[in-house]
Amino acid sequence: MTMKTRIRNWFLPLLASVVVLVGLGAPVAANTGVGLPSWGSATGTELKAGPLGLNPRIETGQVPVAISIPDANVDADVEQQQIVDGKMLDPSGPWVVSWYDTTAPVGVTGNAVMSGHVDYWDVGPAVFADVAALQPGAEINVIGSDGATYVYALEYIERVDLATLTPERLNSPEMVGPTDYPALTLVTCGGEFNYEAGEYLQRDILRARLVDSQSSAGASQPAADTADDAPAEAEGEVGGLAEGGQATVTESGVNLRSEATTNGEVVTTLSTGDVVTITGASAEADGFVWWPVTTAEGETGWVVADFLTPAA
Repeated sequence: MTMKTRIRNWFLPLLASVVVLVGLGAPVAANTGVGLPSWGSATGTELKAGPLGLNPRIETGQVPVAISIPDANVDADVEQQQIVDGKMLDPSGPWVVSWYDTTAPVGVTGNAVMSGHVDYWDVGPAVFADVAALQPGAEINVIGSDGATYVYALEYIERVDLATLTPERLNSPEMVGPTDYPALTLVTCGGEFNYEAGEYLQRDILRARLVDSQSSAGASQPAADTADDAPAEAEGEVGGLAEGGQATVTESGVNLRSEATTNGEVVTTLSTGDVVTITGASAEADGFVWWPVTTAEGETGWVVADFLTPAA
């Protein structure tokens, strides 16, 4: 079977193993988005704010307009793409990279998530054909709308099987979830192509960290080490939150869990503006920082720190 006879359904970063493909059995043009997975089509789960939701939009930073990866022969424009009805739309062609505009812009703290095709119907190898062979430390240059170049260094590549990929793992800080440092995550298809299913069964997740930025005039500004430069916090404090204090919930649909883990039973869901009291020390689990809290109604449990802010 030749390259031209293969129809590939490209990966969306929101895809989980429990999600079915929409329209897989119908004739579709390659990479149109018709055959893309829809969040919740199999389980009724909806994408919403909470411990496993998308990055909140950061209003500072720069919209990416171009990307180059010298070691992977990438020199491409970056387009803005959206998430529609829980689906992250495909890049519009084989040689363009998509940046999802509800993730972080470049040059600031947060996770900027981009995607590109590894190959393409009726074309062959595409923009991200060689990225899986990159080595740690490889340079990724992103041009922002301000004309500056933001230099990221590759930290790791992880190949994941869709059959075992959970929403919790996918939306963790190690993949497409929010980060506490300036990160860039590239996503593309990987592994073997399943002809019977008409899709790749694995995805390559590439994580890079901002190490430098160069203005349009050529001045270089090394990226700040957020861990070293952050102001010292009082013992027991994390992000301004502390045992005995109160915190306000920043999103609706946030889960209050019985244990400090994404596998903990959901006690209730909290809404924007709810005030909770922190009853103990924080704990780290499943890639998140958790705080034990009591609600105004007396319900107790654990909440992810990303969705709490110190009460005024």
